[in-house]
Amino acid sequence: MDIAVFSDIHSNHSALQACFDKACEKGITNFALLGDYVTDCPNPQKTMEMIYMMQKFFKVWIIRGNREEYLLDYKKRGETGWKKGSASGTLLYTYKNLTDKDFNFFDSLPIYSMWKQKGMPSFEMCHGSPTSSREFMMGKSRTTRRIVAQLKSDFIIHGHHHEQETYTYRNKRAVNPGSIGIPWNFGGKTQFAIIHDEGGRWEEEYYQLDYDRKEILSEFSSSGLMEMAPAWAAVTMHTIRTGIDLNQTILMRATQLCEQERGEAHWPDIPERYWALALKENFIDMNGKDIPHK
Repeated sequence: MDIAVFSDIHSNHSALQACFDKACEKGITNFALLGDYVTDCPNPQKTMEMIYMMQKFFKVWIIRGNREEYLLDYKKRGETGWKKGSASGTLLYTYKNLTDKDFNFFDSLPIYSMWKQKGMPSFEMCHGSPTSSREFMMGKSRTTRRIVAQLKSDFIIHGHHHEQETYTYRNKRAVNPGSIGIPWNFGGKTQFAIIHDEGGRWEEEYYQLDYDRKEILSEFSSSGLMEMAPAWAAVTMHTIRTGIDLNQTILMRATQLCEQERGEAHWPDIPERYWALALKENFIDMNGKDIPHK
């Protein structure tokens, strides 16, 4: 059996379509989806439509990500705390473009699952870690080592940080397929993995694909997302173009600039001019393009 593993789509339906098409081209009919389906990119409803289509016509196992949890938490606390602006505007934009069907779907998903099928090796699935969608399993960190050592099987697939990698410890492996929607490295090529059952052991095969980035980038403006979260949209577009992740760098610098001038900074009340300054310092314009510099 072969299973395509998709993670961290972040509403990038253009990249999702490219990965889905490649998987189908390889004859794949089984899919594992590891969370963070929406937020950051425009028109989340297009991504949700694709996921529902996959559910209908293919065998699909699905995990909830931390972004889905953010949206569910916002709904449960009475829709308070988010506002227009780069700090939380992309979350609010996504929330307003989803339906009750989407929220019920998110709420039905587990954050962890053990995959089992008779005559085949079992494996584990999560977004962040088996106990939290927000915990990172990055490289050779202590956290990753601890989690892998405690696995119930000898193989786990996970997402959350957007980098393709395999980590092996005590003959157990953790595989991150990379991000479909906002991938790191490889010049921004969209990424996924296929896992193959090789005689009682799962083996991973990584893919990096070119896709029609112009389509998704044009939607940032036409959808209104750039107006809702100007600088956050810009840095997301920059990552899509380059594969270089500067989101946290921009966030921390905008917060720091606000603290320096105002004496305090409270998320999400960080004025846009600090975000714009943080972008400029990192040579990114408001369209997510590089500013030439020596």
